[in-house]
Amino acid sequence: MASTIRQSLSALGGLFLSLASAGAVDITPLRQVVTPEEPEKTFTVSNSSDRILTGSVGWIHLSASETGYTQTPPEVRSALSAAPWLIVSPASFSLPPGSRREIQISLKPGTTPPDGERRSHLMIETAAERTPMHKASNTGLPVDIGVGVSVPVILRGLGEADARITDVKLVRDRNGDLVAEATITPRGTHSTYGRVTAQFTPKGKNAKPVVMAELANVAGYPDASKRRVKLSLNTKTLGKGSLLVRYEGVEEYAGQIFAERSFDIQSPK
Repeated sequence: MASTIRQSLSALGGLFLSLASAGAVDITPLRQVVTPEEPEKTFTVSNSSDRILTGSVGWIHLSASETGYTQTPPEVRSALSAAPWLIVSPASFSLPPGSRREIQISLKPGTTPPDGERRSHLMIETAAERTPMHKASNTGLPVDIGVGVSVPVILRGLGEADARITDVKLVRDRNGDLVAEATITPRGTHSTYGRVTAQFTPKGKNAKPVVMAELANVAGYPDASKRRVKLSLNTKTLGKGSLLVRYEGVEEYAGQIFAERSFDIQSPK
């Protein structure tokens, strides 16, 4: 009898992949933002397998947390969900091998988004495909694999995005390398989105700053009081100088620096 394996991946759009991908299904971009000025956005679903894939499109509801997403409690869903203002098309699709299909997200005609920001996650699920799983005895075990991938869709009304960086500290990982830890604290009614970098400037007259680490696709959502980030510096010592941790915007926030914190590093004794 065939066993069934279901994989559900949340592409963190904000909380942090460069591509939503689950086996044969690829989705781009990582996130979309719908506003009255830009009421229509699209995702592209690609089939990189050698099989025909059929899929369905719908909404799921996830709340932001310090490190990712959690299931949204029913009592807060109505205050967070963007789905009531949006239309998804198509609701299902079939993709031949190597093909792609656009999924359109549109603001409902005649509606105005509420002030602030709401978010729902577009869930794309493909029907199970039968794949042989080979065992050491060279016998085949039929396995049905169903794949689900989700990406955030953000609906924005009036408001602004802001954040600050707090609780910056250096710790060591299990290999003894330095890791910069920091907290992104949202302060606006809109989510922030960008990258966090750790930049070290050695002490000296002609010293130049060096980017030691970068973390992309970092979102600070208003429904999470804070977002914890870790940047591995891949070194066991820095020497004397200063370390700057910066949170800067990308995409719609390109060129904007949300926050930065700097502190001195003393030479190891």
